Amino acid sequence: MLVFRRRRSKQLAATARREVHLARREIREGRFERSMALVTAFAAIVSGWEAYAQHLRGAFSHWLMWTPVALTPPTVVATIGAVVSPRLARRLLPALALASLIDGAAGFVFHLRGIGRMPGGWKLGQYNVVMGPPIFAPLMTCMVGVVGLMAGLLRPERLRQPSWHEVVTVVLRPALRRRRQLQRRTAPRRALDTFTASVSHGRFQRALALTCATFAVLAGGEAYVEHLRGSFNRRLMWTPIWVTPPMVAAAVGAAFSQRVAEHILPLTSAVTFLDGLLGFALHIQGIRRMPGGLHNLQFNFTMGPPVFAPLLFSSVGLLGLIAALVRRRNT
Repeated sequence: MLVFRRRRSKQLAATARREVHLARREIREGRFERSMALVTAFAAIVSGWEAYAQHLRGAFSHWLMWTPVALTPPTVVATIGAVVSPRLARRLLPALALASLIDGAAGFVFHLRGIGRMPGGWKLGQYNVVMGPPIFAPLMTCMVGVVGLMAGLLRPERLRQPSWHEVVTVVLRPALRRRRQLQRRTAPRRALDTFTASVSHGRFQRALALTCATFAVLAGGEAYVEHLRGSFNRRLMWTPIWVTPPMVAAAVGAAFSQRVAEHILPLTSAVTFLDGLLGFALHIQGIRRMPGGLHNLQFNFTMGPPVFAPLLFSSVGLLGLIAALVRRRNT
């Protein structure tokens, strides 16, 4: 029996290593459309719920407060459809992702205007930015748009091992690459077409690393403002502030150095991902400690710590891990 268990554990370990190797190869080749669609669904649910909770505090005083909430269900449906149908992934999902991107930018403008309309306006910016509308929260909604657009450009995963002719294609890839380079020289292409082709083949490490750095700055800034509102009454509230600078530095460094992308970015991204999960657990704990606890969810989820906001921080870490796996344009 013991020998059988050891043999079975070795088989499971070998299967796990084979699946991890296949997944890594698929990501490097730009074949993770379904996975990126699921990441888009996760980000849409998290940001949509946070928009609902924050705007419920403001009693939805403006009709545009409903737009990020209204975009969440169709975006989630589109991501589920993208998992089933590559056609939906290339047509419906990018349209909704673009709508989320525009809505996030518009929300940022309205939040700036809301802070300016508070007593004292921007002259009391140190107070109004903390106590007013969350200034960077709408821009975090843009993450849904960016990830959704990338999902629409990627290729679907292969649910099987590559066949013999696909293996031959891999062997002959250097010759095919030289042929494509000659074609590029003779037939000029637009910059958008070049970028689309790079993303679809997993050669967009620099762009994704810089995108990750941008959202890390926004997530860290939003965490600072929200935790300053709570007076940093727990030492762990400083962790996203401490994690953000090395995460940004690693992501920017990955855009210029492949060594940083391979060795440093995965470490900082994993720390960022885990810190977001830690914040999620602590926010739930904070809601439980409020009067009524989880029995008074409707009030405590609205007025308590933003329960899903730390998961957006985890999404930044997840983007960093993906950026560490995809290829650079010249590889």
